Amino acid sequence: MKARTILLVSVAGVIAAGGISCTPSSGPSHRRSATAGSSSVDLERDYLIGYLSARKLGLRIDFQTQTHPEDGSGIQQLSVQGDAIFVLDGVNFLTRLRRSNGQRLWRLPVASRLDIIQGINYQPLSERVLLTSTSHILVLDDDTGSMIDKQKLGQIASTAPVVFGEFFIYGSRNGQIVWHSVEVGYQWRGYQISPTIRVAPLLVGGVIVATGSDGRVMVLDAGSAAGIWNKRLLNAVAAAPATDSGLLYIAGLDQYLWAIDIGSGRTLWKYLAEVPLENPPTVLDGQLYVQIDGTGLQCFAARPLDAPDGEILWTASDVNGDVIGAHGHRLFVWDADERVLALVDAARGGVMTTVALPDVRHLYMLDADKLYAAGDDGRVIALSPTD
Repeated sequence: MKARTILLVSVAGVIAAGGISCTPSSGPSHRRSATAGSSSVDLERDYLIGYLSARKLGLRIDFQTQTHPEDGSGIQQLSVQGDAIFVLDGVNFLTRLRRSNGQRLWRLPVASRLDIIQGINYQPLSERVLLTSTSHILVLDDDTGSMIDKQKLGQIASTAPVVFGEFFIYGSRNGQIVWHSVEVGYQWRGYQISPTIRVAPLLVGGVIVATGSDGRVMVLDAGSAAGIWNKRLLNAVAAAPATDSGLLYIAGLDQYLWAIDIGSGRTLWKYLAEVPLENPPTVLDGQLYVQIDGTGLQCFAARPLDAPDGEILWTASDVNGDVIGAHGHRLFVWDADERVLALVDAARGGVMTTVALPDVRHLYMLDADKLYAAGDDGRVIALSPTD
């Protein structure tokens, strides 16, 4: 099973206005007016995640907005940053929504439909939205969406960037980690990692973690671009690493789940699975979760004592998907292939409930406080826990 996709972008723009298509929070008066002349089934279908499904998941609907993707292209990326929600459709129209209520602020084409948008980065202090394509960084005014600047990249970007100070740091098609200075608009440094890079770099404090197509893992100083340590795994890494409390967790195609000290590069423990690991690990509250094909969702102690082969806490063989967040003792596990969301008990791995969400294309949980979803038809919905 492949890892879920979600996040970041780049632009080349023109301005487009947009009206508001927003459903307010679900209070009793709203429920009465919405049901007038329609059945409860119709009301359920009106929402990307209906009231009954939301209640089953312990959630309430805050708002829903229709973004109207061009040519029925669907939503390609959903990104929640600061006070904004950004929605990119399949022909590279970008919509900015107000995060508090889903109001549409602007919508515009940011690139040609053939361009690949790698990442969206919102910088509210400088009032800019920066979009990274394979060849350019496009700088937009956050209030109007109009283009302010267009900067050519020194290398072809193959990943979304991370931001450190003035630098956009991204992986390139030719295997370099590249530091692009947005302030001056040119490449400052490049560090060769591998033949190519497919996984976005990870920023941890003041260091960059990079994984190459040949299995190389390298940690570099984000400010100076100097190498700190590197090691070669037995095969490539296809999924984004996770980090917590100074440890780096990597699921590799070499079938190992690795726990590595970020400061020294020393392996603390590694677990050998029966198949290559293609899904990203998630670490929450001292527990590490990873989906293993043919095994299910497996939970490990993130920092086991005297367990060089790792310590399995539980296995949920009937659960498929990636842990996208948690609220209290409930894990939210999203199966993007089957479009099923499961609630799993974090302590024992028991399935609390499952809900099929056939119209949901992207699902994103932020800080255990809010769930955001985007559908094939352009609907965007926000939900909050009821407790």
